[in-house]
Amino acid sequence: MKTQIEQDLWDWITNFIEVDHKFYNYKFPPCPYAKSARLKGLVNVTAYTTGSKIEFIDQEVKQFLDHKKYNVQIFVFPSYLRWNFYVRWKIHQLNKQLVPNDYYAQYGWAKPTQSQYPGLFSSFPYFIVIINKLSDVLDGHDSLSTTDYYDKWDKSHYKNVVVRRNNMFKKFKKD
Repeated sequence: MKTQIEQDLWDWITNFIEVDHKFYNYKFPPCPYAKSARLKGLVNVTAYTTGSKIEFIDQEVKQFLDHKKYNVQIFVFPSYLRWNFYVRWKIHQLNKQLVPNDYYAQYGWAKPTQSQYPGLFSSFPYFIVIINKLSDVLDGHDSLSTTDYYDKWDKSHYKNVVVRRNNMFKKFKKD
């Protein structure tokens, strides 16, 4: 199951995240820098299988920071985790540790995937946690700000993605 879930995410990256999207009038993919990072071997996908989700996150983040081999780490979870307040809070708290190390964590759904995890909400998309190299994301944002990339974003989405990330950076960066 772990291998299939991770393959689902790799397929999602190459067939959705890296492809010019209708939302952007086919001018941009959802993440304009994903393909370059993947082709350089800077992306890793790890699926949760069993045990404590919090311990899994803690262990995987520690390993990620110890090795610093990737610029993007994606953790994959069952869909229902999206509604778990404690896990979402934990992801925000991770940024205290990640931002000073030039990384940033965020969570969301891998739309339009369909979870292969058994149980409730298995027809929903995977819940994912993405850790990105912060300097890459900030440079990308500066570049995309000079285009019409953000024009169709609603205010709440921009606030949840860009403003939240910038606030975390200001709050936790090394001085």
